[in-house]
Amino acid sequence: MKLNIAKTRVVSYTRKTNFLSYEYQLCHAIITRTSSVKDLGVFFDSKLHFHTHVNYIFSECIKLSGLIRSITYRFSSLESLYVLYFTLVRSNLEYASVIWNSITSTDANKIQRIKQKFESVCFYRFFPHISYTCNYTDALEKLSPQSLHKRRHHLDALLLVQVFRGLKSCTSLSENVSLCVPPSNLRDFSLFVVCPSNKHCSSARYAYPANSMGKDLDMFAIGTVSVNHISHVNEQKFVVN
Repeated sequence: MKLNIAKTRVVSYTRKTNFLSYEYQLCHAIITRTSSVKDLGVFFDSKLHFHTHVNYIFSECIKLSGLIRSITYRFSSLESLYVLYFTLVRSNLEYASVIWNSITSTDANKIQRIKQKFESVCFYRFFPHISYTCNYTDALEKLSPQSLHKRRHHLDALLLVQVFRGLKSCTSLSENVSLCVPPSNLRDFSLFVVCPSNKHCSSARYAYPANSMGKDLDMFAIGTVSVNHISHVNEQKFVVN
């Protein structure tokens, strides 16, 4: 197999200011060095902060939101707007989020603004008698109270459940996270335990939202487990507590 030199890039993944930069060659041609590279739709920057990816999906989804706003001006159904939003916008905002969900709070708020802009359009069209700016909580209750940040955590928990159910394969995740067997019948316990040496890795990020559901999530039950099911379990647990 021949490699395309024009499409080959070199990226050094490190958070150090001064690092060793070596010029790699392929067929006597120097390979271009870059600070970020796109792989399967996700931009990986050299420090794995995913700022480039967040900026990319923000730019794309803002355009799609504007398109939805323009073509649905005469729509009389709120459900139709949400179908377009879920299909065109939210699917892009959540694509491969289990990879880049370690983003900063600033980037998370930036993504959340897209959802808020869409909700403001829906609110002004279908609930003109209620002030959106003064009654933001009421507006969210009428539209969709679940934030994108919470949905990404549910997707993290879903991946962990799917790995332990054998639906997906992830060797590093299954090695770093194990099931916790409580010594007695405790009311609250952690379903998953992370290896102490990997508490700051992505495996721990998957385990925390799954543990927040506790015994309310039967991960070995017959049938499929979706992100909507995990969201419902989490909401029920929040109401009970």
